[in-house]
Amino acid sequence: MDESREIERRALAVGKWSNLFMAVAGVLTAWLSRSDAMLVDGLYSAVNFISAIAAARIGARVGLPPTRSRPWGHDFDEVLYVTFRSLILIGILVFAAIVSGTKIWTFFTGGEVPELVFGPIVIYSVTIVLICLALAFNYHRAYRKSGKRSALLKTETRAALIDGALSVGAGAALLSLPFLEDTPLGPYVPIGDAVIVMILILAIIWQPLGSFRATLADLAGVSAPGSTHAKVLRAARDLCRDRGYTLHRAAVLQAGRMHYAAVYLDPQKAVTAQEIDGFQSDLSARVEKSLGPTRVEIIVTARGGLPPSPPLLPQKA
Repeated sequence: MDESREIERRALAVGKWSNLFMAVAGVLTAWLSRSDAMLVDGLYSAVNFISAIAAARIGARVGLPPTRSRPWGHDFDEVLYVTFRSLILIGILVFAAIVSGTKIWTFFTGGEVPELVFGPIVIYSVTIVLICLALAFNYHRAYRKSGKRSALLKTETRAALIDGALSVGAGAALLSLPFLEDTPLGPYVPIGDAVIVMILILAIIWQPLGSFRATLADLAGVSAPGSTHAKVLRAARDLCRDRGYTLHRAAVLQAGRMHYAAVYLDPQKAVTAQEIDGFQSDLSARVEKSLGPTRVEIIVTARGGLPPSPPLLPQKA
């Protein structure tokens, strides 16, 4: 766990400063070129920079033992990070859509739209694409070396690829606008930048929306995927058979890279607390071989199945 955390920390540190450079470069290029697409790209990198700072702190806490103030540990911090990061990215894309929509409206109502300056766009696009590709490779390599269990590194890999794709798409589309001057689309070249932003938003907004939906399920306590639940249930069933216990059911949740498993069983005989602790330790070891870090709790009960629903309160007349 310590080695994985160190690999993750180094990858996030490289990404943090790279995104700061790209954010400053994006905003500066947007100012020099008068391009909304470059502004969106710069703001996206700024979010990545701020997120990298938060991710480094969260990554250092994930997996730490529970405390009095955090009886279930800090594992859900990782899910919160991915959730709010997705919301911020969605907010930036909505802001960009409003800005671009305003420019299009201004154009069609006879207002003046500033002309683009293409020189800074060329330099920025080439530089940023190379940096994003290098970052995505670095994140993915760290993700593999750390056991493919870090939601932080997985999220940052996707973010770097999206940032690179955003730069490629925006740069290529903007640089192609001058070639449309002598075509039927020539009169609309002044709003080509805004149209490109709209197209890019439609292309990439599904990624943060998908991440938000997935992490929202984790925060809501939705059961882990069926394959994950089956692995816990199989390990618990085998171990109960060895000990002569009756297994009622298992409940499994996921929070980022950490899993939570509650196993309900009936020993069918007198047992000591030490024996239950030994069962819990053995089950944790088996589950972690297939799932990775897992917090296992054993509930000794004679009642099988799901808990009964609470009784309905009588309605007032």
